[in-house]
Amino acid sequence: MTYGNKPNDDHSTGSGVDQAAMSPHHGHVVGRNELIYLQRFERVVTAMNRRLDQPMTNSNMADIACLSPCHFNRLFRHATGIPPIQFHYALRLDHAKRLLMSSNLSITEICFEVGYNSLGTFTSRFNQLVGLSPRAFWRLTRNFLSTRLSDLRAPLLESADLPALSRHICGTVSNSGCDGLIFLAVFPRAIPKGIPAVCALTNYPGPYSLPNPGHGVWHIFAVAVPWTAAGMQLVTLDGLRRGRSGPIRVEGNGWSGESKIEMTSARILDPPILSSIPVRLSRMLADRASQPSSLRSSMASADASFLT
Repeated sequence: MTYGNKPNDDHSTGSGVDQAAMSPHHGHVVGRNELIYLQRFERVVTAMNRRLDQPMTNSNMADIACLSPCHFNRLFRHATGIPPIQFHYALRLDHAKRLLMSSNLSITEICFEVGYNSLGTFTSRFNQLVGLSPRAFWRLTRNFLSTRLSDLRAPLLESADLPALSRHICGTVSNSGCDGLIFLAVFPRAIPKGIPAVCALTNYPGPYSLPNPGHGVWHIFAVAVPWTAAGMQLVTLDGLRRGRSGPIRVEGNGWSGESKIEMTSARILDPPILSSIPVRLSRMLADRASQPSSLRSSMASADASFLT
């Protein structure tokens, strides 16, 4: 089966694809070949969404894209930031999150619904990628189904203005396109999953600064959440403008890399946001508010970096 015209030299090592242009933190894709590849990858992601309860191999996906498995894996990763197999299981767990919030299915039923045959494996993977267990996620997010971000405006704006210590990574975020908050989080992979190493928020585009997350290579993600966001959207962040930096390499107290973040509309090739960033920040604020005022004052500087 053939899908469209075949790009030139798509099985060769020296493909005509500009891999930098295929990278998702660049705001554009240039050239006919690149557009053909992205259209094929969109077909693959559509197939993934239709088969959330079934396994898909790299070869299955490569066949849909009409590429060799090795070439497909490499180019898909350049286009999305992560390998196709990882993209598929991220979609499965993203669907599990939605079912936990919106259905009456048990955790075991949801486990099978998203293609897992073992409840233990599902729970372990969910905990690893979302940052808390399915049951804890269910308990926490049920409270958000009747919440608007504007309900949290005062404490979140107060926290956005807190001073931070030892901030080392600086950059800019642009094109937020909404009246609300910009959530920033740092992850070790090019997908927002699990517990972020560092997270923060600001209520306007422009310069940002983040604490040093430690030695290694990191990715900074940003998502713009309007004050009107409510219920499931506040947790899933569906349809909201987002962006990420290039890889940031931290060594000692120094760092290097592309820290500029240009936010764009959500795309089908954007990996799901598995980490519930607004929920995590709000829970941290609630924990801080429950402390005595004297302790809360001392926490203002020590905790202002939003380390989780």
